[in-house]
Amino acid sequence: MNQTDQDLLEAIRRGDTAAWTRLVDEYQGRLLRFAQTRVPQSADAEDIVQDTFASFIKAIHTLRIETSIETYLFGILRNAVVNRVRTRWARTVCLIQDVYHGGEENLPPDLFSGATTPDPSVSRCVSREEQHHLQRQVLVNALQQLIQELQDAGKLRDLKVAELVFYCQLASKETAKLLQMDEGLVRVVKHRCLKSIRGAVAASDAIQDLSVSFSEDMLTEVWESQRLSCPKRSTLGAFLLEDLSPEWFDYVDFHLTTMGCHFCRASFKDLQEQQTNEQQTQFRRQILNSTIGFLSGGL
Repeated sequence: MNQTDQDLLEAIRRGDTAAWTRLVDEYQGRLLRFAQTRVPQSADAEDIVQDTFASFIKAIHTLRIETSIETYLFGILRNAVVNRVRTRWARTVCLIQDVYHGGEENLPPDLFSGATTPDPSVSRCVSREEQHHLQRQVLVNALQQLIQELQDAGKLRDLKVAELVFYCQLASKETAKLLQMDEGLVRVVKHRCLKSIRGAVAASDAIQDLSVSFSEDMLTEVWESQRLSCPKRSTLGAFLLEDLSPEWFDYVDFHLTTMGCHFCRASFKDLQEQQTNEQQTQFRRQILNSTIGFLSGGL
């Protein structure tokens, strides 16, 4: 969590109603846009968003947030959507990407073979819940490191490959087709990414406390729930204004359209509507400024 989020959270915990109002104003639009894409009725979407904020504020004094407030709110919202749909329509919702369900080529069952300790005495010292938490945190750190390295090096094509292979569980053949790449090159990028992840996991101090290997499903779940490769809100804003470098513009376009990230699409739609409202407000102001004089001078 960044300092701005920390300050806002502390202000809300002190009972600052203005801070709570700022938080609601900041996130209600993008949360509602996301909910509206997942449930058929607008009233249901509004109820879910209201429940999300209610759950957040009720637990404000006991919350342990390790990500941004936005990611935490989307996590509550995602669970609320799943619960609502399962209860009322008795069917599940795909909350990753609707069209990507994985291919015939799966990752190894144990992504990090050799990185964990086989000593059974270690696992007895750590409860199953603590162990699961440690596993996820180690994996979060490893994936964050990989994504940051790719972004810093400008290897946004490799990041696209990683998203499709690990996040969407898409086969190399389909990934190559989508990105118009050689399939062999996709496999090379995937191997390189796996090597980086394994290395980061093995180097973690917490790895000595783990004895259970990581699964492919955990990797995908962590990537999706933490929104690890989602562009920042400011980046989406720059994309809307076409104020990004060609490489970053292409990547954000891929993330929104090819990947179809529901979270970022909701946030981007909210930005579009804000821009429209601002333009309408500015136009209204121009009309008033150019005509208000006639009120005092007569028609």
